[in-house]
Amino acid sequence: MAENTKDPFYQQWWFIILIIILAVGIIENAFDDSDQAKMKRADAITAAFQEEAVKEKIVENKPKPDVIAAHLIKKRFGFTKEEKENTMISAEYEDGVVEVIVVANKVLTAKTLKHASLTTAFDYMQSMKSRPDVNQANFIVQAPLTDPFGNVKTEDVMIVLLSRETLDKINFQHFKISNLNTVADSYWEHPVLSEIIE
Repeated sequence: MAENTKDPFYQQWWFIILIIILAVGIIENAFDDSDQAKMKRADAITAAFQEEAVKEKIVENKPKPDVIAAHLIKKRFGFTKEEKENTMISAEYEDGVVEVIVVANKVLTAKTLKHASLTTAFDYMQSMKSRPDVNQANFIVQAPLTDPFGNVKTEDVMIVLLSRETLDKINFQHFKISNLNTVADSYWEHPVLSEIIE
């Protein structure tokens, strides 16, 4: 009589095939996970580069400090459109330094010239403070001056220089314009303006 003995289930052919299929699936899945991880890393790197490109594009689209300064100055000096256009001699930005040279052609008095120059310098410096790419802001005002012999010559009447360090210290919300000469890294005004009693 033949004995009907069954092999244990783990020795059955169907179980061995099932284990082989599961092993192949697990190994394949493990390699797919590493491919997926690589894809995720690649996507993350691509996203970072795209984000950086977007930031650079935003910076590229943002007006440069000299353009902002020129626009601000043209709003302040002069009454007619032509006078406002002729106010700017130059506005330059290079290596973190912004320099604006303004000419005040139509000045009624030395007092109005000084007041207009100080308030414009204040507004200019305040706008440059918000620009991290500005390390130094220079503001130069020129005006026609008449010497004792009656000769008229356009000369510098005010020069203000503020470094990034000084700009960062100033709280423009509570700053008094009359203190500009005290806090500026460099401040000079023509004797004509210095003689004014405020």
